[in-house]
Amino acid sequence: MNTDSLNTLVTGAIWRAKQLEARGISPAQAWAEVSSLEEELAKALPVSGPEGRIARRGAVRAALKAGDYVRAHLLSDGYLADEAAPKSLKTGLRKMLEEADQAMASQFRYAAKHHSPREARELARRFREAGAFGLAA
Repeated sequence: MNTDSLNTLVTGAIWRAKQLEARGISPAQAWAEVSSLEEELAKALPVSGPEGRIARRGAVRAALKAGDYVRAHLLSDGYLADEAAPKSLKTGLRKMLEEADQAMASQFRYAAKHHSPREARELARRFREAGAFGLAA
């Protein structure tokens, strides 16, 4: 699929997510779609260009809005590992993740007293991979 088509799909998915939010309906699935489409754009566009950097930021931001913190961190880990990525992109991604961690910690204050956001993500990853009984192992 070409980048023009992907950009059109991203725009439509963002519009759907905002419409769902405005109506009080969970937009998580729509933001997950945005993240996937932005990831496809990021694969198609070089990190050296502004559109490639925007797509990478968009993929991570949309994953965070979808509540998929594991995906957001996996995407950002890949983008941060790219040697061609400019420092400004890496700094922006780290800041975005730190802000998400702070928001999660303020939302779940009791849990944050006992576990770091990293520990929570690790538990979420294990739960996703192995199910509830996998956490006991």
